[in-house]
Amino acid sequence: MIERSVLLAFARRFIGRRDDYAVQQQSGRYRRVGAALTATALARHLAGQDTLGTYVIDEAGRCRFAVYDADTPDGLALLATVQARLASDGIPSFLEASRRGGHLWVLFAPPLSALSVRRWLLPYCPPGVEFYPKQEAVAAGYGSLIRVPLGIHQRSGRRYPFVWWQGERVVLVAASTSAQLAWCCSLEPIVPPDEDALLSPQSAPGVAPATASITKKGATAATPSQFTSIAAWCAAQDPFSLIGRYVRLDERGMGHCPFGEHHSDGVDQHPSLRVYRPSVLGGCCWHCYTWGRGGNVFNFVARYHRLDAKTLWARIRAGGSF
Repeated sequence: MIERSVLLAFARRFIGRRDDYAVQQQSGRYRRVGAALTATALARHLAGQDTLGTYVIDEAGRCRFAVYDADTPDGLALLATVQARLASDGIPSFLEASRRGGHLWVLFAPPLSALSVRRWLLPYCPPGVEFYPKQEAVAAGYGSLIRVPLGIHQRSGRRYPFVWWQGERVVLVAASTSAQLAWCCSLEPIVPPDEDALLSPQSAPGVAPATASITKKGATAATPSQFTSIAAWCAAQDPFSLIGRYVRLDERGMGHCPFGEHHSDGVDQHPSLRVYRPSVLGGCCWHCYTWGRGGNVFNFVARYHRLDAKTLWARIRAGGSF
């Protein structure tokens, strides 16, 4: 029995439209159900009893994710190059194997309009790779459909996992289905760029706008020898400037918390993150009132980019900009 909290966490990341869904048939085609998705239906999918498809554009015309779909024998390798390009611009993505290649997921919160998603992420899509959402809007009907992760593909009878691309081979992110599910539920969606900027006339197709994640623009560049400790690095940062690159803050230092799993439906609807001057240099400088936790700038960056302390510190020492 999968706990309801786990089902909700998974749905926040990988389910688009909630008022309808589809079930895959033995032929591999999908049949629309014509009813709202339930926790029971999602549990059956994860248990391998049914295989669900989700409509990428929800009933409000918005998307919680985008997917790059490569249906070729070298699909995973091709998607790994897309993943590297996204990562170079500070956009995390997650690689899933599929029957004929792979899927590359980009998760974001809050949801974006389909038009904004395509303006932002379609420029990264190489020839021969499909991009979801396929439509800029859905005036009637349901739009594009994608298989929900971790289900059993009805034609092959196989369950396709999430993987890491390492050199010329793939490595499972976790060995068992339950561990894969736990990993999926731990993923942090990215805070997307400002939607007004994405839709402005100056936002030309083919040019990706600055994102709200790792960025070199305006960041404090460190040389490998500049900081000798994490405390020294923290003390050198302005918390309003650093955290403000990831979260839009008002004049009081309040903003929407980007750590969605601690908020209803995966989104901080009312600003609950407060940034403040630490009482000692490098000390605690942010707090989420909904979560009841906070930390210093190092904690924030590590959690935002899902890095352990050792990896983040190594990147800072190597001159990484955050």
